Amino acid sequence: MSRRLLPTPLIITLTMLAATAIAVVAAAAEGGWTRDGALAAARLTARFSFPVFVLAWSASALARLWPGGWRTILLRRRRAIGLSFAGAHAVHLVALLVAILVFGAPASPVGVLGGGAGYVLLAAMALTSNDSAVRALGPARWRLLHTVGSYAIAAIFAFSYWGRLETHPELAIPTLSLLALAAALRLAAWIKARAVRPAIF
Repeated sequence: MSRRLLPTPLIITLTMLAATAIAVVAAAAEGGWTRDGALAAARLTARFSFPVFVLAWSASALARLWPGGWRTILLRRRRAIGLSFAGAHAVHLVALLVAILVFGAPASPVGVLGGGAGYVLLAAMALTSNDSAVRALGPARWRLLHTVGSYAIAAIFAFSYWGRLETHPELAIPTLSLLALAAALRLAAWIKARAVRPAIF
């Protein structure tokens, strides 16, 4: 008997509620409705959404390298996981905008441009994470959008945590290591896929 899986909207809602709860608790611990509170909410929601992204980004590679079992279930739910990341990261964006626009927290041009581009790609990926969008765009263009978008988001996370290596190595090193592991899994899956393709003479 097949297991009943949670509906995608419920998974997204639960993830966003968890991110919102983290934001509220983080802000309360740093003074509530203040600049420090908003920045704390932004930091912790980003840390919460990161492993959700890695899980979505690694799903196809894990299923290709080790088919069956929980890897196949993970691949089947990749869309739900990806949309959950988009929802959780939207909570992070709200906290970040409150810190910058309401409390005047500094924002570098590189961060604004890079982060803004990442959010545009994330929004495009979220809006096209459905079968209708795949048919409208065509599989090749849809795959290109989601490949470019996912690598761009991975690069933004890598750049962000690379900058914390000196100040917060206890946070940056595990995070960058996990990101490198996910990238290595994707590379290994790509190599395996090429190796099993039949030669054409």
